[in-house]
Amino acid sequence: MLKQQEEPVTLKPLSKSHIKQMVAWGEDGETNHLLGVNETADYWVRCRTLLGQPNHRLWAIMVGQDRLIGEVKLTQISWRTREAELMVFIGNPNYRGKGFGSKVVKKVLAQAFVVLKLRRVYLRVYQYNARAVRCYLRCGFKKEGVLRNRYRFGGQNRDIYLMYIE
Repeated sequence: MLKQQEEPVTLKPLSKSHIKQMVAWGEDGETNHLLGVNETADYWVRCRTLLGQPNHRLWAIMVGQDRLIGEVKLTQISWRTREAELMVFIGNPNYRGKGFGSKVVKKVLAQAFVVLKLRRVYLRVYQYNARAVRCYLRCGFKKEGVLRNRYRFGGQNRDIYLMYIE
């Protein structure tokens, strides 16, 4: 049997059936902390709304033989300026911190730059999400700025890093 890090990662178009599993992950306190939300219901409603819209691409993250571990999306795609925002969510806690995020980001960047012909991908990440920040830096993202005390979560104001890759 392959080690988890060696298992193949694939992206499949996100469907409503995938969202049901992600809603279950949304009950996890760590998930809410990493996403910076107090309640995930709005996030999942937003995912369902984005499905099939021309300025958004959503994929289910699959490992091995169809094991769903999360979702990734390019959203707010501007075809005129050829840029988009990246969002990654490893929902299954057993797959966090094991290199799957980096594999997913690299696959999505290939889609963004080669298939969609984008010039720039940007993202926002909470400063306290150290795993995600390390992942994005490893994949070539650069810090562009910091939004200080921008978001209130858990009774504290939180900084958000703005990052990009071209």
